[in-house]
Amino acid sequence: MRKEYDLQTDVLATIVATTPVTKKHADLLTAFATRTDYRGARYVMTRDEFGERPARVLTADGREIAADYRAWIDAQLAAHSGSVRAVWLAHKDAGYQLTEIQPVLHYFVHDRGGDQDNFVQLAVWEEQEFVERELFPRDDRWGLPNADELRSGSTGMALIERSERRTLGAPRYRLKDAIDMQQFTAIGNAAYKAHRHTEGERRLTETDGATGAQRIVTLRELTPGYDQVRWPERRFFDDWTASSAGLAGERACLRWTFNTSDYTDPSDVRYLSFVPQWAHTRKIAELTNTGKLDLYSLYGKLKQLDERVGMPFAWYFYGLHGNLVKSGQMERVLEAAEDGLIVLPEHDYQVLRRWHQVPYGF
Repeated sequence: MRKEYDLQTDVLATIVATTPVTKKHADLLTAFATRTDYRGARYVMTRDEFGERPARVLTADGREIAADYRAWIDAQLAAHSGSVRAVWLAHKDAGYQLTEIQPVLHYFVHDRGGDQDNFVQLAVWEEQEFVERELFPRDDRWGLPNADELRSGSTGMALIERSERRTLGAPRYRLKDAIDMQQFTAIGNAAYKAHRHTEGERRLTETDGATGAQRIVTLRELTPGYDQVRWPERRFFDDWTASSAGLAGERACLRWTFNTSDYTDPSDVRYLSFVPQWAHTRKIAELTNTGKLDLYSLYGKLKQLDERVGMPFAWYFYGLHGNLVKSGQMERVLEAAEDGLIVLPEHDYQVLRRWHQVPYGF
């Protein structure tokens, strides 16, 4: 079911799917500008850590047997009473080839300006089909895959007749989603508040360990600072707005992309979240072995990170992400600022102090 914040339509999906893949996505950006509401769309970043997935089944001479490998293999298993060996015996000498798709994911953004979350994020798959191996091994001396492995396309690659990878056709675009981030954050924040309010009112029995006396209290009463906790995703954009990054005119949607999640648990509680993904292209090393550094050297390394990224206070948001900058390093900077050893802009100090009081991250 399409979510309230997902602006994907059949028309938009068709526009994306029928646009040829070109250098720097020039044709796709032109299509966004001339055929959609996202006239200001800009390319942000590409993620290419995704594995191949099975696509089609071909004969040895390239004729299509099945357009959907998984549907075909399910039908084969059903026709052979679920027996992998029976499926293998039926097709092992046919020379069928398995085509696969190598995907990369491109992010584009249509920034509407104003609030930092006022943008549409467009995620577009680029998929290249290729073939490099036969579907079934010619013999079973090393064993056969189980049914789940067969469905996933893992049919014993080391044992299958292989050839050089051969691409099939040109790469193609496919729309993954088009997310109105302002709607996403509004819905997510409201859901978080509602759930936290309900949890806060949950009644518990507190027992005095010394006297054995009991009293009924709410979770809110038992948890210091309960009402200060806010949805991290909302805080990310608010911190950006209040910090040197936002005050310098930097737009979060051009510096980060957002891997969103929307899950409703069995008790009908809805959870929305995202993980920010940096969009920098320059190589930036993780800050390691900083425990032995003095405060000035540590802060200098954080400032160097800002310079490499090209924006002020970038290190704070990388610290929220947690891979390149660690929370302990952020704590040391705050302590140094409070001791007067380094000078932070007041607005950045306040952002860092609020984070220290109620930490969050991704």
